[in-house]
Amino acid sequence: MKKRTKITLRTKIYLTIVALLALTGVFYAANPTFFTNVPFATGVAASQTDLLVSEYCTENIDRVACDGTVSLFATIPGFGSCREKYITIASAQSVNSGNPPGSAPFTPRDVFVTEGATVFKIHNGTVTLFTTIAGCIATDHNGITFDHFGTFGFDMIVTCQEGDVFKIDGAGTVTPIASTGGMIEGPAVVPPGFGPHGGEIWVADEGASAVHAIKNDGTVTLNILSHVAAEGVFVIPAVPCTFCSGGAFFQALQNVGQVWQYPLSDFTGLGGKVLVTSESGGTGADTSLVTFNGTNYVQSSFGPRIPGLNEGSSFVDCDVPTPTPTPTPMGQVSQITPTGTTCQDFAGGTAQTLDTLNYSVRNGVIHQVNPGVFFYWVKVTAPAGNNTFVVNQSITTGNFNTLFAIANGSSVFNSSCTKVNATFTQSDINNTTTGTVTVTFNAPTAGIYYIGIKFSPSSVKNKPAPAPTTTVGYSFSTTGVPGSTQGLNLVKNP
Repeated sequence: MKKRTKITLRTKIYLTIVALLALTGVFYAANPTFFTNVPFATGVAASQTDLLVSEYCTENIDRVACDGTVSLFATIPGFGSCREKYITIASAQSVNSGNPPGSAPFTPRDVFVTEGATVFKIHNGTVTLFTTIAGCIATDHNGITFDHFGTFGFDMIVTCQEGDVFKIDGAGTVTPIASTGGMIEGPAVVPPGFGPHGGEIWVADEGASAVHAIKNDGTVTLNILSHVAAEGVFVIPAVPCTFCSGGAFFQALQNVGQVWQYPLSDFTGLGGKVLVTSESGGTGADTSLVTFNGTNYVQSSFGPRIPGLNEGSSFVDCDVPTPTPTPTPMGQVSQITPTGTTCQDFAGGTAQTLDTLNYSVRNGVIHQVNPGVFFYWVKVTAPAGNNTFVVNQSITTGNFNTLFAIANGSSVFNSSCTKVNATFTQSDINNTTTGTVTVTFNAPTAGIYYIGIKFSPSSVKNKPAPAPTTTVGYSFSTTGVPGSTQGLNLVKNP
């Protein structure tokens, strides 16, 4: 007996559509994959460096790392109940917001979250109330996006579920645009030139299973598209890009607490087109691609649709600027220190700096030098295996010709200040103004190492006193290590 597989009506419809599209040469096969879990994932916003997701039944906004690890990004002061909170990130174009343009700019990379009639702003981790929308009746399901094209002044666009549409500038000034009626959410400003409703706001109407369009003069055109359980409208970037996970489009599945991602390859050649999603998975529900053939809008299945409640979605917004890296302080690369300084002192930045040695003269020669020992420390980056570093010593004043000798107690340490076996070889120090100390060691692992060379000023004792000037300038540096130069003066006692 042959095994029979039961095919549901919805599957039959989907397969029939796929077959028909294949016959006509129009077929778009998406390849979504599971990415991570977020409790009751609802709103999604993505840039090339950030993926943010809101939780339905908490006030938490979560950040998702490249590997799918979830951490808390911010907590907004909301209603404390289960509500759909949607998110957007201010793009580079948002600095042109206001009338006249640029008079009320947004700060790119700021994050905005809707909850009821309120919009919260998250700037550098700090949450503040951005604005409250008078006339927004709905306490849930309110959508948010930015105008990337300028037909709405590069303002923020917010929809309220009862059908009201608003634009908001960077100062938080709210301007009503139109009312569509119905149950709208998921707005997007589509590119100018994208058919007869290019440059307009498209909104999804879940209750009417339709997409409506709103012109910047307030003209509303209902039912420009039919789409079962329409949840959101999303413009494919002209040149799509990815989050660091490799995803170019993300969808939240609220009922199972999951976030899925679509690869960049799914959108090759589709820049400037539009996706429309369905919230629920009833008969005819789908994710569809909308194109314009010069006469009509054409909807094609972009399936398979991810099973579950598809709530918020987001393309990676390529217009959100990447953050300017904060320069990492170089820290203490090198230092000359008194005797008794430990590796922990130098590495921790607590070592004292020594910049002067004092000497006395008797019978025309240097008699005593104080202090009697000092260290030259340098932090180096070494690969695993055998390493050689050259430390240079020179006299910069031309009035003396004896260098300081190395002494017992010179060492190399790893980043934990554990000693590593090393050898120190010094060139001739007499009758010269330049010399070197060659340090060799075998690094068990690649990383940071600290070299501490102990010098003894006694090598200059009994040498003719400096002349004609009495102060001798010494310089120490390590070849190939920026920031490693340090100076030390040998000064005659009064």
